[in-house]
Amino acid sequence: MKQQAEQGFTLIETLVALGIAAVALYALTGRLGMSADTQRSLIATSTMMEVATNILEAQRLKPVVDLSDQEGEVEARGMTFQWKLSAEKVAELERFTRQNVTVSLAGEPDVSLFLYHKK
Repeated sequence: MKQQAEQGFTLIETLVALGIAAVALYALTGRLGMSADTQRSLIATSTMMEVATNILEAQRLKPVVDLSDQEGEVEARGMTFQWKLSAEKVAELERFTRQNVTVSLAGEPDVSLFLYHKK
């Protein structure tokens, strides 16, 4: 009577499978870190847009355009943003003034918006 060989995986096959799984998990872990950085950057950029929009909206509601340069800090979503507001007369359009606001956060590109006021 012949004995049937035991079925199963050899030690070598198991080690190779574990090695492949380890490399795949390592690669996925790196991608998760990049995804978190991208998400943080998107949140920062959208918050900077909101801050810039709010500053320009406050300027729009003023009855008289303030031509002086201004700067300050705003805290939003647990981050502190620096902003600068400047105004300039538009040479091509005599009756308009342009206000520029730039919002910045360390490690992120600045966001700049502008608003035209009619005199």
